[in-house]
Amino acid sequence: MSETTLSAPEVITIAQELAEIGRLVDDDDVPATLSRYVARAVTLVPGCDRAAITASAPAGTEVLASAGKPLPEPPTDGSGPDPVTEALRYREPRRLDDTAADERWPPFSAHLRRHGFGSCLTLPLPTSDAAFTVFSTEPGRFGEDSHDLALLFTLHAGVAFDNSTLYHDNLRLLAHVQTALRTRTVIAQAQGLLMRHHDQTAEEAYAVLKRLSQEGNVKLRAVAAALVEAHEAGRLEEALRRR
Repeated sequence: MSETTLSAPEVITIAQELAEIGRLVDDDDVPATLSRYVARAVTLVPGCDRAAITASAPAGTEVLASAGKPLPEPPTDGSGPDPVTEALRYREPRRLDDTAADERWPPFSAHLRRHGFGSCLTLPLPTSDAAFTVFSTEPGRFGEDSHDLALLFTLHAGVAFDNSTLYHDNLRLLAHVQTALRTRTVIAQAQGLLMRHHDQTAEEAYAVLKRLSQEGNVKLRAVAAALVEAHEAGRLEEALRRR
C-alpha cells in the first residue's frame, strides 16, 4: 500500500498544531493531555485507524490514552513478546508490517488480526516510560513518511507527558505546602492565646496543645483550630475546661 507523502509546509503546519495541542489548560490531567494527541494522530498520520499511548505498569502495561477504531482487548499484557512491550523495554521502535504474515509476535499479531488490524508501529516516548503506537486496518501502511510523522507526534506527546506530570506534581506539592503553612499558622495562634491568657512560654503552650491532642486522639491542628474558634466566640476558658 503506497503512502501519502506530505509536503514540507504540511509537516510544519502539523508541528505547529501539535505544539498548540501540548499547551496545558486548567485542570488538564495526563490522560486528557495525551488524548488530544492520539485523536489527532488518527486524522493526520497516513493509514492510521487507531492510536494509543501505553505506559509500563506493575502488572504489565497500561493504556493511558487511545482513539480511533476500538481494540476490545488490550494488545499486550506486558509479558511479551510483542512490539509495545519491547519498545518500552528496549526504548527502540518496533514495526509490525503484516499481522497475517508476522512470525515475530504471533499471539499479538493474531489478536490484532482478529479485531481487524493489519499493521502497527510503536515508538517510545523520548523521556518517559511510555510508548506511542499507531495501528492500521491494512498491512504495510507505516513506511518512512508515516514513521517520521508518528515520530513527530511521539516527540510532542513526550514533552506534553512530562510537562503535564510535572505541572500536577507541582500543584500537589503546592497544596501540601499550603496545608503545612495553614497548620503552622493556626498552631501558632493557639500557642499565642495560651501564652497571653495563661502566662505560658511558647514551649509550655505547645506542650499543652500536644497533650490535648494525644489525650483526645485528635490531630494537633484540629485542637489548635478548636481553641482559636472558641476564643473568637468568647469561650476559650470553657473550651479548655472541657478538655
